Amino acid sequence: MTLHAARPLASIVAALAMTLSLPALAQGMPGGMDGGMGGGGMGGMGGGDGPPGGGGGRMRGPQPPKPIKRERFDKIVTGMFRTADTNRDGTVTLDELHALVEARRAAIIKDRFAAVDTDRNGAISMAEFTAWQSKMGSAAASEDAATGDRSGPIAEAVMPEVGDEREDRLLPALIEPLSGTVIARANTNYDAGVSLEELLAYEGKLFDAADTDHDGYLSMEELRPRGKDGERMRGRGMPGEPMGGPMGGPMGDLPPR
Repeated sequence: MTLHAARPLASIVAALAMTLSLPALAQGMPGGMDGGMGGGGMGGMGGGDGPPGGGGGRMRGPQPPKPIKRERFDKIVTGMFRTADTNRDGTVTLDELHALVEARRAAIIKDRFAAVDTDRNGAISMAEFTAWQSKMGSAAASEDAATGDRSGPIAEAVMPEVGDEREDRLLPALIEPLSGTVIARANTNYDAGVSLEELLAYEGKLFDAADTDHDGYLSMEELRPRGKDGERMRGRGMPGEPMGGPMGGPMGDLPPR
């Protein structure tokens, strides 16, 4: 299996900054900021022009996500490990990961064949193939899109699976997918593969570096990036701050993977 280079820290910080700035964009819209159109009338002037039942008050902007617990972080990392440890021996090897990726590819190929083979005779006729391609319309004109698969290529890694909570949106930028590179880097005792303890220690370095107060939580303040000079970056805005407000935090000082 080809080992891919670990993601540079700059890309992790950029992904976090973009994710965190989304609620602030909503705040900048009419009705989403204090003093906007809404319960207090036009321009936050107050009065009785607000929506019925609003009491003449101002509409509240989006609230910042809750701090991320280390327990939640470790649970996502553990989930990746359990998925990759297909023989349940407590170690994930390169061969094991490679077999998992190949199995996923085989399943997609099988499903794609079944979608074309409408008469289920185990063979694809020109009529079946033409009918299948015709269903995709203009997609068939592109060789890349003609496969009918809109999800893109199968990643040669186990991706972190997160939930629907707002703070979960930040976790993919903090957790490196379990790839061949991660197995090699995290395997500190240089045996056949990586253990769960080794993977948690490797993945946890980024969390620990950001957790500057060492309380086991990552707050939004701790996740905000700094420039090279240590000063807070401007121009994006944060949850609870206006657009162009200050950004800061230790992310710009984290050690490279």
